[in-house]
This record gives sequence, structure tokens and C-alpha cells, in this order.
Amino acid sequence: MRRDSMTFDKRTIYSGWDWDDILSSAVLAQALLRKGFKIFLEFPSPQELRNLIINKAYSVGISHKDGVRLINSTSLQYITEKRLGLVLRYDDGGRPSTIMRFANVNTLTEVALEYVQTLNEYVDVPKQLLEDVAFMSSGRLDKLSRIGRIMHRALKMNYGNKEFRSIMYNFVFNAIATKSLKIPEALIREAGKYDEAIKIARKLLKEERYVTTDNIKVLVISSKYDDELVRENISLLKPVAYDTLLKVCRTDGVAMLILETGLGHTLRVCLNRRDISFVNIVKSIPREASSKLIITMRGNHIIVKFRKPSESTLNAVLDIALSMARGVTPSRA
Repeated sequence: MRRDSMTFDKRTIYSGWDWDDILSSAVLAQALLRKGFKIFLEFPSPQELRNLIINKAYSVGISHKDGVRLINSTSLQYITEKRLGLVLRYDDGGRPSTIMRFANVNTLTEVALEYVQTLNEYVDVPKQLLEDVAFMSSGRLDKLSRIGRIMHRALKMNYGNKEFRSIMYNFVFNAIATKSLKIPEALIREAGKYDEAIKIARKLLKEERYVTTDNIKVLVISSKYDDELVRENISLLKPVAYDTLLKVCRTDGVAMLILETGLGHTLRVCLNRRDISFVNIVKSIPREASSKLIITMRGNHIIVKFRKPSESTLNAVLDIALSMARGVTPSRA
């Protein structure tokens, strides 16, 4: 039978959202296309993952730990803290088994490149892309090339934008296919917004447009906040809110951020001082309020969310922040 008269089999790839996930998906897609498969790409949002069933497909950077159910599917995964790459096969009951394991790898893309060789395909990715993705994955942003900085900043401004993933994918897919790293105007434009956002964030700090309680700065990024600069630039400030919190935390040793999200407001406390107790900060929350909250700790951060998003108003979260600030007192030796 002639190849052009064949009905191509279809393969769907469900991809994660960062540059490493998307570059890995492009590597896999290139290999499968060479095998004659027709490729469909899906970029499920974090909310969509919770009820998603992936059946007879590939997942890249997505696992059952994200709330997804995988059936008869192959999953490429990377565990950052262990520098461990995995290829898992899920059976018809959704049970995973490890079919490939890669130690001491730096990115999921490295896993994808190894995996496609088992399909008897070799995909050549431009070295600059590989290096920049590795630097982003490891947090070594000071090592990024000009292209890498544009990629990082553009993603920063569009992290919650599902449609933007197609722009990201098309760029890396074409880079692999043509070996050209010509940056699309869309990426350059979005990266420029990052520079603008940083300038506004600096102005916010310089003009002290935040709440101060017990000498602790509480950054408020919300459309409900009574500050014109914040309200008019909310879409620019949200993507750089976390970076701004870290900047203040490095300087002051402790800082707080109240951020408006699609599910109300959340509170993040950053602690960079060893003489202050996380326990005391959490204990300072009134008992009647703590029962309504989900409190988690990640590294030197405390993250506070209301169980019911409808209750997470700006005033309610601000009250929690003020209570927690009272617990920020140095521990006695």
C-alpha cells in the first residue's frame, strides 16, 4: 500500500506547562511524526487535570499525582529533587509500572531524547535550547542566554495562559525542525511586558504602596486593593508578585504577600530569619479562623488559603496576615 494512501494512526500528547515540558513534547512529537502518526497536542490547565482521564495517549510532565487518571498510556516524568527521569506505562486499570529509569539527568527533555531512541528515532535539539531549559529548570537564571531570558520572561507573564502554550510549542517545534532559533514576535512582546512589570513593582516598593504591620511589609496585589497603581496594573503585577515578595524577604528577613487568584485571595509568608519560629507565626492565627484555612509549608514559606474560596475576601485574608504578623517575634535562646 502506498504511504500517501494510508490512514495515519493518531497519537495524543498531553503536555505540562513549562518550557521543559513543552520542549519534551516537541521532541516526542517529532519522533512520532516520523513514524507516520498524526499528532494532537493538549495543554490541560491545573484545574482541568483534576478530573482528566488520559486514555491510550502520552503524558509529558503530567502524572497521576496531579489528579489525572492514566489508562493504557505512557508517561514521561522528571523528579527534580532527585534528578531522576522516569518513563511509566499505565495499564488498563491505571496501575503504573516503570519501563525506563534515568539517573542524574537535568531535564525532562533529556528523558524524552532517550525515550525516542527506543522508537529508533534520533531528534536533534539546538544546543542553546537544551542549555537554556536546563538553566531554567535548575533556577540558574543568571546563566540564561538572550534567547533564554526572552523565553523565561514571556512564560512568566503568561504562566496561567493556556493559549500561550501553543505559541511556546510552535517555537520549539520549529526550532527542532529548522535548527533556527528565530524568536517569534509574540515571545518578544510578552517578554517586554515583564520588564514593564518589574519597573512597576519597583515603584510600588519605592513609594511604599503596601500595608505595614509590626514593621512587616504586606504586599497586596488585588483588584480590590485601595491603590490606583496596583488596580490599574494588576495583570502586570500578578506574574511578578512572587519575585517581588522574595526581593523584600531577602532585604527584611520576613515579608508577606496577599495575591488575588481565580479562587479568591491567598496569603504567602516568606521567612528568611532563623530567630523567628514558623510555629509561633501559625499559632498566632485565631482558633476560630484557623479551622477555615488550609495551611501548608514549602521551604521557608507558609501558604494560607481559605477552604471555601467564597470566604477568601481581601479583608478576610488581610485580617489573617495581621494576626500572623503578631507571631513574628524572635525566639528566645
